[in-house]
Amino acid sequence: SRIKIPESRQDWQVGGILCYSKICTHVGCPISLWEQQTHHLLCPCHQSKFDLAGRVYKSMPAPTNLVVPPHKYLSDSKVLIGDDRA
Repeated sequence: SRIKIPESRQDWQVGGILCYSKICTHVGCPISLWEQQTHHLLCPCHQSKFDLAGRVYKSMPAPTNLVVPPHKYLSDSKVLIGDDRA
């Protein structure tokens, strides 16, 4: 099933594409789990939990939100990572 982007976050995405690093800010583990019912991203190593905007939940091992790399949307289906110049 498709990820449902909350109404309050519609302007954070283009065509369902979100952009952030999948490296956990706790000790650098790859965030590789998706909890479909709650729409949480999970780090399997130490159970840090993030929302779809990459924000870490309180009382988690990760100290900060996920990093949003420089990026720009080239079209509704293409994202260029590493460059945010207009």
